[in-house]
Amino acid sequence: MIDYSRRLKEEPGFLKLFMLFKQKYYSLGRVGGTVDIDGFTDEEVESIAGLIGQSPQPLRDKGKIHLASFEQALKGTVFANCSLVTLMETVLGEKIVTKNEEQKLEEEQESVYFRELLAECPEGEWWWEKIQSKSPDTRWIWALYRQDPHGLFVKLTTVFSAFQRLSVNRTFERLPLFAQRTTGNPHFFDYGRVEGNLLSHCLITDQLNKGVLGVSMPKTTEDLNDLLSQYGLMRDDLWSFVTCRGLLAETEQGIHPLWKAAVETGSVLNVPLKLLVDVQKVRPAAGKKVWIVENSSVCSAIVDEVSEAPIICTHGQFRTASWLILDLLYDSGCTFYYSGDLDPEGITMAQRLKNRYGDRVIIWRMDKKSYEEILSDEDVSDRLSKIEAVTSPDLLEVADLMRIRKKAGYQEGLVTELVGDILKGYTGDTEK
Repeated sequence: MIDYSRRLKEEPGFLKLFMLFKQKYYSLGRVGGTVDIDGFTDEEVESIAGLIGQSPQPLRDKGKIHLASFEQALKGTVFANCSLVTLMETVLGEKIVTKNEEQKLEEEQESVYFRELLAECPEGEWWWEKIQSKSPDTRWIWALYRQDPHGLFVKLTTVFSAFQRLSVNRTFERLPLFAQRTTGNPHFFDYGRVEGNLLSHCLITDQLNKGVLGVSMPKTTEDLNDLLSQYGLMRDDLWSFVTCRGLLAETEQGIHPLWKAAVETGSVLNVPLKLLVDVQKVRPAAGKKVWIVENSSVCSAIVDEVSEAPIICTHGQFRTASWLILDLLYDSGCTFYYSGDLDPEGITMAQRLKNRYGDRVIIWRMDKKSYEEILSDEDVSDRLSKIEAVTSPDLLEVADLMRIRKKAGYQEGLVTELVGDILKGYTGDTEK
C-alpha cells in the first residue's frame, strides 16, 4: 500500500484534494461533508475520477466530492483495506486529528505542564491554579505559553522563587537590588519586561488569594509603584514624593532632626520615598487630625493662612510615598480629612482612601453644595465611567449629580472655605 500511496502522491490533484479532506475531517470530527473542486484543473479532476471509477465530466459538473462517498469508492481500488484517514496520513506524511482530538491533546499537555510547575514549586499552587483557570487577566500569559512553553516555565518558576524571597518585615528594597539578589540580573523585573509583568500578576494573585477586594493589574506607573510598595519594593525612591507640613517622623534613633526642624520653623517638606523607608512612625506635631488636599496651589494657600495645621498634598494621584506616609499616620491613630477636585478622578481618589482607611477618612468639602459652587465648563462625559466604583455614602450624592451635570469642579474655588474649616476645627459633623 505504501508504494501505491507514494504513486498516488505524485498523481495530479491528490495532494490538493487530501489537504481539503484533512480540513473538513478536522472541523467535522468524522469522515463526512463535501469539499469544493471547482478550482481543480481538468487534468486533476481526471486523475481523481480515474481512481474512484467515475467519468471526469459528471464529477466536474457536481463540483464537489463527498468524503464518505470517496472512502466507499476506495473499496474498489488497491486501497480497499485502507480507511480514508489512514490513506490521508500516508500520503500527507502526518498524523491526522480532529479538532476535538487536538483540544484533548492540548488539555492533556497543559495538565502535565501545570503538574510539573506544581512539582517544581508546590508553594505556588494558588498562582498555578489562577493561571490554569484561563481567566481574562491570564490571556497574555497563555499567549506566552503558546509561543514558548519551556521559556515561560523557566520565567514562572524564577519569578515565584523571587516572590518567596520578598522581605517579610517593613524594610524597603530597591527593585533593581531585589532583582540582582534573587535572579542575578538587576534589570530582570524592569518595567515592560515579561518577568516584571509576571511579578505584578503574582503579587495581584497573592492579594486576591488573601481576600483583598478590588485589585487588578496595574494600569499606570503609579499603580505599579503602589503595588510593589505593598511588598516592600521601590522602583523610584526620589521621584515618588509627598508634600507635608506639621508632621514629625521617628526612626530607631528617635525624632528625625529634619522633620523636627521643619515643624519648629513652620517649613514645608517635599519628602521623597527615599527618606521614608527608614521611618518607623509619623504623627502630627499637635493633635490627631491630618488635612489632605490634592492640589499644590490649594495646599500652599492653606499653609499661608493656617500656621500649624498638619497638612499633606498628594499632587494629584497618590504616589507610593503618599500611601506610605498615610499608612504610618493611620498606625498613629490619626483621622484624615480629604478634599480633592470634584471630577471623576478626584471622587475616585476619595473612594480609594475610604476603601483603605474606612471610617478614619472624613470626606471634606466634596458634597453637592460645594460641587455647585465650583462648577466649571469642563465636560467630563467621557470620564464618568470612573465613578461607577464609588460606594461610599459620602460620595454617592455628588457622583449622581455629576452624572447629570457632566461637568468638573476644582478645589481652588473652595480655598476660603477650606481655610475656614481648619481654623474652626471642623470635625465633619457640622454643616459644610
